[in-house]
Amino acid sequence: MRIMCTARIYPRAYFRQGVALQYLGRHADALAAFASGLAQDPKSLQLLVGMIEAAMKSPLRESLEPTYQQLQKMKLDKSPFVVVSVIGQELLTASHHTASVVVLEAALKIGTCSLKLRGSVFSALSSAHWSLGNTEKSTGYMQQDLEVSKTLGDQTGECRAHGNLGSAFFSKGNYREALTNHRNQLVLAMKLKDREQADDAACLCCLISGDIQTGQSNAKHNVRDETDA
Repeated sequence: MRIMCTARIYPRAYFRQGVALQYLGRHADALAAFASGLAQDPKSLQLLVGMIEAAMKSPLRESLEPTYQQLQKMKLDKSPFVVVSVIGQELLTASHHTASVVVLEAALKIGTCSLKLRGSVFSALSSAHWSLGNTEKSTGYMQQDLEVSKTLGDQTGECRAHGNLGSAFFSKGNYREALTNHRNQLVLAMKLKDREQADDAACLCCLISGDIQTGQSNAKHNVRDETDA
């Protein structure tokens, strides 16, 4: 009985926290609080309505309102996953990276049967974590985004994901993985007849190949120097 009562209290506490933060003008944090509550109780209409109202009273309204009107026409405005993920991506666009991570990860906890929608959240989370300097988490979400694109047969998404992974591995100094991903990006871009992306991928492949050769050459020189010494 005690466990059941506690389960009911937590979503209410998130609602109160969200309302309080909203009145303090901390709009992004308020939205994160509502989303965290919905992650625990996706069926709570109070939390869903509270989150929508908070978003519409925030600086996000101008960019969010047209999207929300489209959701209403498609009868998706009562879907917790869709509403939370859309608001999370709006927060990301507005550079509220920490709040966007909380909201987008809440969307994943709420869950959806749509692989395509889940993939869009993985992509957004990879960007948010990258902006926060969480490179390992970012790369992990990029990998999940890639797997979803492969499963859906979405070559455009797959090409984009390989490009993101290539850039991520390059920045971490993992040139071989970077080269593999940019080569895959190049192949897919050529299949899609995306000239601009193909040119970018080809240039990056040449650049990374040069870095690998330079590294191998330096390693050989170091071995020779140690032998001579």
